[in-house]
Amino acid sequence: MKEGLEKVKSEINSKISFWNNVKSRKVKAGLIVLFIGIVCLKIYTTVFTFDWFTNLIQWL
Repeated sequence: MKEGLEKVKSEINSKISFWNNVKSRKVKAGLIVLFIGIVCLKIYTTVFTFDWFTNLIQWL
């Protein structure tokens, strides 16, 4: 458990280090837009999948 926690901490520290090393505001804005787009796509596909699943259950 402790090893897993240390691994997560090191991953977070590496992501923060990467973010701090990016100097361009355009690149940071692009990364933020990309992240938001991926999250929205995941939410959309999850809702679509559950909607299809509920329609299937109602049909049965």
